[in-house]
Amino acid sequence: MPKMVTILGPTASGKTDLAIKLAKKYNGEIICADSRTIYKEMDIGTAKPSVEEQKIVSHHLLDIASPDQTFNVADFKQLALKRINDIHQRGNIPFLVGGSGMYIDAILFDYSFERENKPINIDTQELSLEELRSRVELEFPEIQLNNSDINNPRRLEQILSRGIVKSTDRTEQKIESLVLGIEVKIPIIKQNIALRTKSMLNKGFIQEVQNIIQKYGDDCTQLQTIGYKEVLNYLQFNEQESLLEDQINTATYKLAKKQTTWFKRNPNIVWIRDYEEAEGKVSDYLSL
Repeated sequence: MPKMVTILGPTASGKTDLAIKLAKKYNGEIICADSRTIYKEMDIGTAKPSVEEQKIVSHHLLDIASPDQTFNVADFKQLALKRINDIHQRGNIPFLVGGSGMYIDAILFDYSFERENKPINIDTQELSLEELRSRVELEFPEIQLNNSDINNPRRLEQILSRGIVKSTDRTEQKIESLVLGIEVKIPIIKQNIALRTKSMLNKGFIQEVQNIIQKYGDDCTQLQTIGYKEVLNYLQFNEQESLLEDQINTATYKLAKKQTTWFKRNPNIVWIRDYEEAEGKVSDYLSL
C-alpha cells in the first residue's frame, strides 16, 4: 500500500518544525490536521505555519473556510483523503500533521460519518441540561465545550442539530502509516506555550481578534476557541494584558494535557523525542 507518515503531539510540541524538515528531506507534502488552521484570517492565534514555512514544502487544508462557516471532522476526512490520494499520484509522501486527535483518528481508523436528511430535533423541555451535555459529549467528542456552552441549552441543541452520526473503531488502524508522536516533558511544554503566547501578542493577536469581530461579529463561533476566547473577554471587560497572557497560557496547557491523554490511547504511536530519532524511524519505514 502507498505509505504515509503521521506526526502528532500536543500543542507547542514542535510538530510544524519537525514535519517541515522531514517532508523536505523525503519528498513529502503536509496535510494539516488541525481544527482551527482550516479557517482564514485566524493566523496568529492558531500558530498557523507561516508563509515562509509553506514555501519550503507544500501544505494542504489551510485557509479553506471562513470563521463564520461550519466545518467539522466529517468534512475534514473527505478533503484529507482526496489530498492523500493526490499526493500519492504525484509520487510524493503525504505527511499528516496536527494536534486534533479526532481529525487524525478519522483518517487512520477510517471513521464513517453519515449526514441525516433532517437535523436532530431536541426538545430542551424533555431533556435536562445534564442529558443534553451527555448526548453532545457522546456524539461529538471532538468538540471541546467551554463554560458558556455547557450551561447553554440552546448552544447544546445547536451542536446536536448538525445531524452527524458517526461510526468509530479505534481497535485497528485502517490506513497504512507510520505514526510518530512527539513526547515532550511538561516543563518544556509550559515553557513553549509561554514563549508562543508572548510572541502571538507581540505579532498582533489582539488586532487579529478585533478584525474578526468587526467582520463576523463577537458571537462568531470560532472566537470561543482557546486563545481567541480569552482575547475576546479581554476586549469586552477591559482586563489587563498581563492577566490575558496568563489566561491564554493556562487554557493552552489544559488543551495540551487533553491532547496527550487522547493520543496515549493509540497503541500504534511510536513516541520520539527529537529530529534524529524521528528521521531514523521515517528512513527505516520508507525503505521497507
